[in-house]
Amino acid sequence: MSDAKLKTRRTLLAEKVAASRALRLSVPPEARPAPVSRKDWLRQRKEQLQAARIAAKQRRDQLKAEILAAAQDVAREERVAARLEAERLKAEAKTASINAKEDARAAAKFERGKPARSTSKRKQLGTGKRKLVSYADLLRMRG
Repeated sequence: MSDAKLKTRRTLLAEKVAASRALRLSVPPEARPAPVSRKDWLRQRKEQLQAARIAAKQRRDQLKAEILAAAQDVAREERVAARLEAERLKAEAKTASINAKEDARAAAKFERGKPARSTSKRKQLGTGKRKLVSYADLLRMRG
């Protein structure tokens, strides 16, 4: 590398260091964070990530439990609804059976209560008419 490149690189580095130092010194000492070694920072970061992973796992487990509970509630409600529907259908069938029996009973009672069927009635003649006809008149009428 040429001397010119090295010189520009050194000046840039020196400017960065000076700016960083000036910025650090512009903050009062009580407000500055304590210097931390890279090893300590990595350890702290690792602990933070582990805590975040644990919290995320707990949240996932909690959500799974909530979903499972909701699914169980839905299944329970469906079972209750199916049972109620079966009871309703059973009650309807029972009511229909009872109504059919009562109808049959009422029809039988009605049939029993009817007067007996009378034998066919002969036509009655009007008043003043006679019914008896001689055999000779009958033959004359026919023939």
